[in-house]
Amino acid sequence: MSLSNTRLMKTKLAAAGVIALCALAPACTDLTEVPQSAITPENFYRNADEAIGGLASVYAQLRTTNDDYYNISEVTTDEMIVPTRGQDWYDNGSWLDLHRQTFTANSPGALQNINGAWTNLFIGVARANVVLNGIENANFAGKATMVAELRVLRAFYYYLLMDFFGGVPIVTDVEITPRARNTRAEVFAFVESELKAARPDLPPSWAANMNGRVTQGAADAILASLYLNAQVFTGTVTTAGLQPGTQHWADALAAANAVINSGHYTLTTDANQSCTPAGCGWRKNFTADNNLSPEIIFAVKYINVTDIGLNFLMRALHYNQYTGAEAPWNGFSTLADTYASFDPADRRTQIFLAGPQVNVVTGQPVTDRQGNPLVFDPNIPDVTAATEGQGVRIDKWPVDPNHVTRNNGNDYAWFRLGEMYLIRAEAENELGQTAAAIADLNIIRARVFSPAKPLAAGLSQVQVRDAILKERLFEMTMEGKRRQDLIRAGVFTSGTWYAKTVNAPYKVLFPIPQTQIETNPQLEQNPGY
Repeated sequence: MSLSNTRLMKTKLAAAGVIALCALAPACTDLTEVPQSAITPENFYRNADEAIGGLASVYAQLRTTNDDYYNISEVTTDEMIVPTRGQDWYDNGSWLDLHRQTFTANSPGALQNINGAWTNLFIGVARANVVLNGIENANFAGKATMVAELRVLRAFYYYLLMDFFGGVPIVTDVEITPRARNTRAEVFAFVESELKAARPDLPPSWAANMNGRVTQGAADAILASLYLNAQVFTGTVTTAGLQPGTQHWADALAAANAVINSGHYTLTTDANQSCTPAGCGWRKNFTADNNLSPEIIFAVKYINVTDIGLNFLMRALHYNQYTGAEAPWNGFSTLADTYASFDPADRRTQIFLAGPQVNVVTGQPVTDRQGNPLVFDPNIPDVTAATEGQGVRIDKWPVDPNHVTRNNGNDYAWFRLGEMYLIRAEAENELGQTAAAIADLNIIRARVFSPAKPLAAGLSQVQVRDAILKERLFEMTMEGKRRQDLIRAGVFTSGTWYAKTVNAPYKVLFPIPQTQIETNPQLEQNPGY
């Protein structure tokens, strides 16, 4: 049976069943526990339909990357803060623990969020391994492509694990046993080799009803990001901080070029995307119909169905700003300095909600819970006792007109073409091709400024390096990349946002959660923890 005859992508992958593979979750945390599941390679994965059910579970696990991994990547930086608002959002101090970078192996942020990221990512690895093992001796049409998809997805989960924790156990079988950590350089090499090996068996593109499945462009985009951060990922972290490893700028340039020159992706502009009340051009990468964006390369798929919709709005909006059965949570904000760093003429400022506020569904003015007009103040003088209206909110993924309670159908792009131009620009600049880097930055800027505000020619390499870091902030705010960017620039642990008094350079890596070490004594803690 052809994979194209399945219904997997017709529900945008998000609604695909997570079958009994969920029982494999203990294998990621308690490596001595035997999973209780009736599914085995002997009685499942006998044909394409059964195999694609397993594949769907690996894709579905991508939604968890928008929980703990995403939250930590943002809240530890100058892009996001979750202030305590009365009885709301204290959560045992975990959010401020992360933001102030006071986390340890046993701190609230580690025991909750960091441990959650470790567990969810390894569940993704485990699911991929089970399906790969299950289909090893099966024969059906499209098997080679499915194997390639699974290898890329597993490599992506390992890419994120390496980003957070450095070296982790590389597991490619289904045996449940304690594992020692591989080095970070070994994980880097594994991710690179898996992506390269899988790429030839992936299609350049899929039909519309298969939107969201891994393509050659997705493999190239992950490689481009891997090479962009190579000096970090192959470096050595001690208590004194990061000793950079080998640079891969030429490889980053080649991978970014492979995507840009593939002919399968186009930057969204006012000219090639119809305007809606939610936005035009660049903004269309984030609206509820962004599955149609020609710019998105690799996305987490969502659908406006209970429990499988995107809930970013709920995390940020005030309790009274949304029409639905569930009120928003009034939590995530950005920092005043970050908000102020944007040029007011930059259309990318559309993502921020500041000043007098309205209901994002009805457009009508709203009040706070005391009945006063709701006004978002960029300043948060005391993050331990913020008012309900303090902090600029993020509305990058605008409300789905057909949302179901908190569930919006906007997809979340881990990689899109705009970032490939920024990766190419950074690689060009580091390779001494500064003029080419400026040209690429101006391609990105051209669609968000009218009249145009190009960067001046003749900037030095150092000036362009600074301009790239800023442009990545403007282009990719809240897209889960800021922590990586600050680490690569050498300023992640030296930031001064919100009186962060701890300058611990080893915190470019997170601690292995103590609960994981207690479960698997072969794991060794990262330096400094």
